[in-house]
Amino acid sequence: MYYAYKKIKEHRRQKPLAQETAQDTNTSTQKTTTPDQQQPVTNDQQPGASDQQPTTNDTFKKSKIKKQLSPEEAADKKRRTIYRWKLIAGLFGPFALQALDTTIIASALSDIATEFHQVKQLNWIISAFNLTSAAFLFFWAQMTDVFGRHVTVQASILTMLIGSAICTAAPTSSFAALLVGRAIQGVGCSGVNISVRTILADRVSLSEYATNWTIFVLINGVSFGLGPLIGGYLTQASWRWCFAINLPIGVVSVVLVAALLRKELIGPQPLPELAGSNAEGGSRGHRFLARISTVDAVGQLLFLLGMGLLLLAFTWGGSTYPWGSAAVVAPLVLGVALTVAWLVFERSMAHGRAMARVFGRQRAMMPWDLLSQRDTLIVFLVGFGGGMAMFAAMYFMDLYFTFVEGKSPSDAGIGLLYYMPGLAVGVYMAIFAAKVWPRQTLPPLAFGALTTAVGISVLAWAVHARNTSVIYGMLALIGQGVMLRMNPASLHYLGYFPDRTSQITCLSAFAIPFGGLVGLTIMTTVFNNKSGVDHLDAKEGITWAFISMIPFMWACVLLALCLGNVWILKNGDHEILHGSYILGLLRRGPLNKELRHRGEGRFRESTLDKSVQPAEDNC
Repeated sequence: MYYAYKKIKEHRRQKPLAQETAQDTNTSTQKTTTPDQQQPVTNDQQPGASDQQPTTNDTFKKSKIKKQLSPEEAADKKRRTIYRWKLIAGLFGPFALQALDTTIIASALSDIATEFHQVKQLNWIISAFNLTSAAFLFFWAQMTDVFGRHVTVQASILTMLIGSAICTAAPTSSFAALLVGRAIQGVGCSGVNISVRTILADRVSLSEYATNWTIFVLINGVSFGLGPLIGGYLTQASWRWCFAINLPIGVVSVVLVAALLRKELIGPQPLPELAGSNAEGGSRGHRFLARISTVDAVGQLLFLLGMGLLLLAFTWGGSTYPWGSAAVVAPLVLGVALTVAWLVFERSMAHGRAMARVFGRQRAMMPWDLLSQRDTLIVFLVGFGGGMAMFAAMYFMDLYFTFVEGKSPSDAGIGLLYYMPGLAVGVYMAIFAAKVWPRQTLPPLAFGALTTAVGISVLAWAVHARNTSVIYGMLALIGQGVMLRMNPASLHYLGYFPDRTSQITCLSAFAIPFGGLVGLTIMTTVFNNKSGVDHLDAKEGITWAFISMIPFMWACVLLALCLGNVWILKNGDHEILHGSYILGLLRRGPLNKELRHRGEGRFRESTLDKSVQPAEDNC
């Protein structure tokens, strides 16, 4: 594939050069031909013809000569290169760790649930982490502006370490202690996730962001895929090592971030909500309280309570308690009510509305104007479906290898490695689509949704038939489909809202874990209901769990076909299309594209004064 990429790139580079050479040749021939000259002029008849008609090979050789950079351009390029390597060296550890924590317990899940005597509640080991890792993304996004990038990423790493320590030391008599540790771990991982995404978007253009984010998407995908394998081997010693391994890596990450990035990252931003007050004066404690008051505490609380109660109802329904019992109906109704209240509150926090006037200093955790935009909602739902597929493949295929095939945790982790080739192919296809062909966001989003839907559909049959070869192939196909969507989804968001990087980063980061959270809840409920007492018919339960995901996957395909499109131009700008791109093609009318700009040179601007960088609107 790399060879094909190089050949296509060379062909695309040579094509305009050949056309330019042909035009120059025609122009010189016309200038040397008079009306009385009917015969073509040969090289012998026309001196200097060889100078006027340069050969294609000479043109290609000249094109390979590197452009001489001015001292300012060379210095700027050097700064960008050094900054990129500092980002990779400093952020590699914590970003890989937060992805690893998502799946490292997949191979240890059955052992943990058995040792705690909580097999029917094993979903909460996953859900406690996923709920907080999704819900607190918007909180941490605000922290990046309120207290600066460096403070936020360090605080999130320390939070992750505290949660890991609690999980490591949790006694088997206290399942609640393990869940609390997992929840705190999820809070820290969400902070690392959003901090890294925001830092990567701080200093680059749209084209540069595509390259930089692809590197970290690959880190995320490899860590996500290796999690079950590493967890399987650690479980052979003790499942506690799945959490204890975070402690030394986290400490090293804290030191590296401080040493490499402390002076590079943007500091606390000026907050318009505090303008005209004395909030920025006084003692350090006074400034801290003033800045923390801009966080949407009511929205965070409503969201956490509403989603937590809904998940509790889904987890208990049909397995622990009957669906019609008060233990299920009460949290279900209350959860729906609180979720609706959260939506109403976030809408009322929009500029000029009632709650915005009451809570004048606070910023909404979910910006309503972005969520109400057509393409924003569709891309969010497509990413939501990708999260469902990713978590389904990793967690429930581990249960299949353990309960149905009778493999050890380490062997089950090896089986999940077939997910990895798909990740690599998906990442490669995503960067190829953004930088080579077709330089658009809709095709990779739609194709990724399609291959994921096919993979989940066939995987359900393969589990029922116990066809191992097909299972491995579908794991790779699902990995390709999920990773193919990640980078184009971020680019699509940023294309439509080039000046609202932090808010878009929130939505993009929130979609996948939230989708995984809801998907695993649904699948676990189906699994508990179909596998029977003590999960004696595990194959049937896992088969129906995957079947329950099929409608969501194909709905994502239909949604992707309703998207607009973003064209990434070579000069750093981009064009967008409002409305459905597919519908526009079917109408055969002109496409009303809109040119958008995403500022170049942000690296130089942001290095002038990190403490007074203009604040962006964050979620």
